[in-house]
Amino acid sequence: MISNYKNLELAVREAILQWINKEQNLSQEMLNSPGMTLSDLKKWLGYWMLARANPVIYRDQLLTQINEFLKPNILSIPDDEIPENIYPLAKELKNRGGTKNIQTSLVSKFAFCLRPELIVPIDSKAKEGLGRRYGNKIENHNYLSYYEAFLLFKDETSTELERSGLLEKLNHYWEPHMSKNLLLARVADKLLMLEGGFSVELMEKSVNKHFGEHWKE
Repeated sequence: MISNYKNLELAVREAILQWINKEQNLSQEMLNSPGMTLSDLKKWLGYWMLARANPVIYRDQLLTQINEFLKPNILSIPDDEIPENIYPLAKELKNRGGTKNIQTSLVSKFAFCLRPELIVPIDSKAKEGLGRRYGNKIENHNYLSYYEAFLLFKDETSTELERSGLLEKLNHYWEPHMSKNLLLARVADKLLMLEGGFSVELMEKSVNKHFGEHWKE
């Protein structure tokens, strides 16, 4: 068993919550808008906790490179080539002056918003969880290794979820908003965060704050 039932259920609920409350809207706004504004960028950086790494004084250039370079490239790259291109895109974004250092995490999160069925965002806690699970530390910026290990964990998580009955128990929450494939990926992400040391109490607080007692049905 990959995790105890409590953590597995908590990961499912948090995955649904974050997609419905934040990630779905961010994804739709980015896909439907002809370009980001500074206000959009501020909101986006805030959600993904990237604001400190991208100070206000540098955001004009980041915004320009997102709209003119990053978004068009992410949308044009074939599905099977996207994972291997996350790091090269991050490197080129830095070379173009969009960021002051190579930010693979930022690019993975941006790519996730544009192509959520395919790409998973890098999270430091999730990366730690993968390292603990498989005994191999994933090097910084090695997105392809992260992606491959994540897919393996996602498959293991999917098997456990099928056994648990949680997908059916909560289907009235997730089915109107997300595909099963997307749900499985987001659940694996949240579960890895917990395995990597993210506070169970904080995640519980997040879920209960937004859904209250009826969410425990």
